[in-house]
Amino acid sequence: MKKTILCTTMAAILLMFSCQKDNSQEESNTELANQKEDWLKADLDSKFANSQKQVTAYLFSTNEMAALVNTPNITEVRFVLGYSDNTIQISVTGIDKSGKKLGTVASTILKESNYDSKLDKLKVLSVSKTNKRTALLNAHLLLPKDALTGIQAWQEKLSSVSDLDFVTSYEGLRFRHFSLESEVVKSMVDKANVANVGLFLGINPQGKVTTILIGLDENNNFKMSSSVSKEVNEVYDMTEPCPPNGSPEDE
Repeated sequence: MKKTILCTTMAAILLMFSCQKDNSQEESNTELANQKEDWLKADLDSKFANSQKQVTAYLFSTNEMAALVNTPNITEVRFVLGYSDNTIQISVTGIDKSGKKLGTVASTILKESNYDSKLDKLKVLSVSKTNKRTALLNAHLLLPKDALTGIQAWQEKLSSVSDLDFVTSYEGLRFRHFSLESEVVKSMVDKANVANVGLFLGINPQGKVTTILIGLDENNNFKMSSSVSKEVNEVYDMTEPCPPNGSPEDE
C-alpha cells in the first residue's frame, strides 16, 4: 500500500514539473513572438538610439550554442531580431534543411561602458592564419580592423540618430533575421576557453546593419590564439539578412 502511494506521489510530482516546464516554454515562445512583432513596428527614434548605444554586444553561451549546433540535422542558425525596452533583442534558432526549427538560445545583453578600449585592439589584431579552415569558413572570415570599422559605423548611426530605418531594412522592409551555416558557429564553440560567442551589430560595406561574431573569453575579452599572440581565433560576418533572403513565413 505504501509503495503504491509513493509511486502515485512521484508520478504526480513528475507530472507537475512537466507541466511547469511546458508552461515556461510556452511563455518564452510567446515572449519571443511578441518581441519579433514589436521590432517590425518599433519607432527607431532618439529614445531607441540612446538605449541601444548602451549595448556593447549580445552574448551567447558557448555551452548552449554547442548543444544547439550539435543537434542532429541542424544546418543553419538564424539570429532573430526582437524589440523590448527600446532595445533590440536577439535570439538564435537552429534550422534543418526543411526549415523546421529545432531549438532556440537566448542572448544576454552585455553593457560595458569602457569596452571601447577593448574594441580599439581590433585595429592592430589579425586573424590567425595557422588555423586550417574550410572554404566555407574562409568565405565568412572578416579582418578585425574591418569588424571595428563596421561596429563604429553602427555606433555613429546611433549617436546621430540618422538613417536608422534605412540601415535596418531592405527596400522598406525591416530585417527579421540573419542566417548563417551552423558549421561557422560550430567552429567557434569548438575552440578552447571560448566562454561566449559575442554578437556585435555593425554596418557592412553595403551600408546595412549586419551581425559580427567574435569568440570571447570569460571576461569578454577577444579570444586570442595564444596568451602572447596578436591574433584572434576568428571573426565572422557575411550572414544573410531576411529580407531579401528567406521568407517572412519562415519566422
